[in-house]
Amino acid sequence: MQKYFENGDTMAIAQDMLGHTFSYKSDQGNFSGIIVETEAYLGPIDMAAHSYNGRHTKANDPLYQAGGTIYIYSIHSWLDMDISVQKAGTPNGILIRALQPLDGIDLMETNRGRTNFEVTNGPAKWMAAFGIKDKTLSGTALNADNFIFSDKKVQTPKNILATPRIGVKNKEPWTSKDMRFIVEGNPYVSKLPKRDMNLDTYGWL
Repeated sequence: MQKYFENGDTMAIAQDMLGHTFSYKSDQGNFSGIIVETEAYLGPIDMAAHSYNGRHTKANDPLYQAGGTIYIYSIHSWLDMDISVQKAGTPNGILIRALQPLDGIDLMETNRGRTNFEVTNGPAKWMAAFGIKDKTLSGTALNADNFIFSDKKVQTPKNILATPRIGVKNKEPWTSKDMRFIVEGNPYVSKLPKRDMNLDTYGWL
């Protein structure tokens, strides 16, 4: 799995992740979902990245580790998760923004206090749905223990849309760059208007 996250262009990997499953084995149970939305962050050159200008702290150190390392961080008291991309020392990351639930849906709804698309249609939402409440597992490797990324896609997007990233303000030219990737029409994509939801195919082939 390390090779998957190290041997390609970060933007291309962020798009290819759509349709793969992401799973979490916890004491509460097993959770999984299909990745439907990602954002790419290009490290030291990217004004929106936590490693912009080479910033390197204990907290963001997972970004500097081998590709496929989990990076959990706080945003306004919520938790988000990036996957480190590129070889150790090149701190690129991909934010998993939204998932279409597969396993553990009842537990997800309980954890979130929500039902239907609101359960996992955002980066902090799916984290809460999976019952991830702290940063304990930040720095752990994908497919080594708690977190599993599927080797192959389980669904293929009919169309992938690229848009500017969410919440990246006053950081031009990076604010306007199309570095967010979504499965067009998937109702679990964050901030998707109802008129744009494809409730027949969910945007898959």
